[in-house]
Amino acid sequence: MTVVLGVDGGGRNTAAAVADASGALLGMGFSGGSNWEIVGLADAFAHIASASDAALGEAGVARADLDASAFGLAGIDWPQDVERLEAGIGPLGFGGHRRLVNDAFVALRAGSPQAWGVVVIAGTGTITAGRNPAGEEFRTLGQGRVFGDFGSEFDVSELAVRAVADAYTGRGPSTMLTELLCERTGAATPIDLLERIARADTRLRSPEVSNMAPLVLQATEAGDLVARGILEEIGQALGETAGLVGSRLGMLDLDFPVVLAGGLFRTPNRYLLDQLELGVRRAAPLAHTMLLDAPPVVGSVLIALELASSTIVAGVGHLLASAINRRLLDDRG
Repeated sequence: MTVVLGVDGGGRNTAAAVADASGALLGMGFSGGSNWEIVGLADAFAHIASASDAALGEAGVARADLDASAFGLAGIDWPQDVERLEAGIGPLGFGGHRRLVNDAFVALRAGSPQAWGVVVIAGTGTITAGRNPAGEEFRTLGQGRVFGDFGSEFDVSELAVRAVADAYTGRGPSTMLTELLCERTGAATPIDLLERIARADTRLRSPEVSNMAPLVLQATEAGDLVARGILEEIGQALGETAGLVGSRLGMLDLDFPVVLAGGLFRTPNRYLLDQLELGVRRAAPLAHTMLLDAPPVVGSVLIALELASSTIVAGVGHLLASAINRRLLDDRG
C-alpha cells in the first residue's frame, strides 16, 4: 500500500496529513508555525517534526516507511531556502522521495481540478504562482509592494488609512471608513486617528491597525464608494499579476483555473472578484477564477502521491478534502 505524508507549514501553525493512494486519510497532526523566517530554523524543524509524528502515530506508520513526502512551507522564497530547510528536514528520516516547495504551490494543487493552473494568495502578504501542463513553474517574489507584489490585506489597510487622510485634508471624498477606523482604534476624531498612526506606527504593523480589510469589506457592502474603489484597485492588481504568471508559463490560450486563497477572500466581495477576473481575462480570455475550498495540506498530500508515482484517480482530492475538513471541524468542536 502506498502511504505518503503531506505538510503545510505557515507562520502560525503547521498541519500534517498521512494518506494512501485511494485518498483515505490515515492520520493528522498539528503544531506551531514553521515559517523559519518568523520562528527560526530550530523551531521550524521542531514543529514540522511534531506535526508529522502526530499524523504518522495516528496512522501507525513509521517515518522510514513512507513512500514519499511533500512540504509546502511559507518562507521558501529564494533558491537557497530549499537547501537551508532540506538540511534540517532530511535528517528526520522520512522515507521515499521528498519535495519542498513554497506553500503557494500546495494551495494551487489543493484547489485546481488538475495539477496545473495559477494561484493568487492574498492574506497578510500576497504571492501569485503557477504551473503549466508541462510541469514548469513560476511565481512572483512575494516580498511586498517594493518587489511588485501588491494586493495583500496590509495593502488594503494602507489604502484605507490614505482614504481617511484624503477625506480629512479634502484631497478625496468623505468615506464611511473614517468612522469605522476611529471606532476600531478608539480614536475620538479623525485627526486623533491619523496622529496616532503617524507617531506610533507609520507602517501599520501594530495589532490594532494591522488588518483593516474587514472594515473595507464592511463599508463596501454598505455602499461606500471609496471602499469599493479600494477593493477594485486591489482586484485589478491581483488579476493582472495572475495574467502575468499565466503569460510567463505560456498558458494565455488555455482554459486554466485561477485559485484564490488567503484571508482577503474569506468574505467574498463581488467588486474585488469581478475586477480580479477582468484583470485575468484581459491576458487569458479562457481562464476562470475559483475560491479555494480545500485545506492547503490536501495539495501537499497530492504532490506526495505524485512523487510516489501513484496514479491519482478522479475524486481523490475531493475525498481527502472532505475527510480533512471533517477532522478540522471535529477538532474545533
